[in-house]
Amino acid sequence: MLISKFNKENVEVNVNEFVNIIGHELPEAYKIFLIKYNGGETPDTKWNGKGRTDVRGFFGYKICEDHWDFDKNLEEDFFQEILEQGMLAIAENSLGDYICIKLADGTIYFKYHDSEKNIMMANDFESFIGKCKSQKIGHVSTIEERKARLIANGHGDKLTDAMLRGWQAEIDKYGSMVQEEVIL
Repeated sequence: MLISKFNKENVEVNVNEFVNIIGHELPEAYKIFLIKYNGGETPDTKWNGKGRTDVRGFFGYKICEDHWDFDKNLEEDFFQEILEQGMLAIAENSLGDYICIKLADGTIYFKYHDSEKNIMMANDFESFIGKCKSQKIGHVSTIEERKARLIANGHGDKLTDAMLRGWQAEIDKYGSMVQEEVIL
């Protein structure tokens, strides 16, 4: 699996602080993952076990982007409810569903954001990561290339300033993204 890791400044201290805040020890392989990567984005990643899903990214602690920050998410009722069930949401798919780790034994579960149902995905974090496959981000199309395709497809009249801003944000994000293989 490829990951674009989050901030690694003081990460070991931060992980220990996080463990104290949630009041649970983390399964060893997952703790190693947090210390090495502090979560990260995983564009174009699929989990290829039973009940396939994409994996958009893993949460980290004390990072700059609020969406992926455990510190911000622990304020949410959903995160607190699953923590009370002895589980921690560690990743998210593109539909807003969660991949969770059972803190007592390290098993991995899929949890729908709008259901109480939990589906076991893997016996441990290493097995889960082993079934995640990523495609490397290739060429990120420029605005000019995107405009040309839009016009060539007969939709040049649909070009808006909002579309251009969205394209630029995507180019800025993916054009500078550094991906590395997850090794535990």
